[in-house]
Amino acid sequence: MHEHKRFDDEAATWDDAPGHEERQVAVAQAIARAVSLNPGMRALDIGGGTGRLSILLSDRVGSVVVTDPSAGMVQVAQERIDAAGLGDRLRAVRADLTTDSLDGTYDVAWSSMALHHVQDLDALLRSLAGLLVTGGHVAIADLDEDPEGAFHAEKVDFDGHHGFDRDRLAKQLAHAGFADVAFVDATTILKGDREFGVFLCTATKGA
Repeated sequence: MHEHKRFDDEAATWDDAPGHEERQVAVAQAIARAVSLNPGMRALDIGGGTGRLSILLSDRVGSVVVTDPSAGMVQVAQERIDAAGLGDRLRAVRADLTTDSLDGTYDVAWSSMALHHVQDLDALLRSLAGLLVTGGHVAIADLDEDPEGAFHAEKVDFDGHHGFDRDRLAKQLAHAGFADVAFVDATTILKGDREFGVFLCTATKGA
């Protein structure tokens, strides 16, 4: 992941963006419908930013480790976790899962609007496969393919992915050791006069 400085600078007000809370709630609801979560599960949040998604899902699992490469985001996430009284079960750590190692194993990993910032997607998916138990679940929400780059048009230095082709992402997940890949429409994002689709992709780590 990259753009760390920009995310550091914007962390304190990140959740104030129009539509952000509604999107996180929609993604949380989509994950809860698609994955059988239970209070015994150890969860991992990939590129979790301020931790909002994990806070929304916190009552459905036993514990969550929220990871993000941005120190600013991690600081805000830990503050929000503590303010919500969840510090005994949730914690935020600075980590880029394409390059950094993480202790422990997890039953489920989720992510919201982080994957398109990951330059080496195959490395991230391999890392996830290594962190999940056999039969563990991944739930990824991100943008549908945006070949014109319209969603990030105002960010001249953006060098991530302009959304994802679902078939190609499914093949990448399969190559990394995941099975039962499925997609549903999670929500949409309105920017200017255009709506951009957000999918939820779920998969299971194979044996």
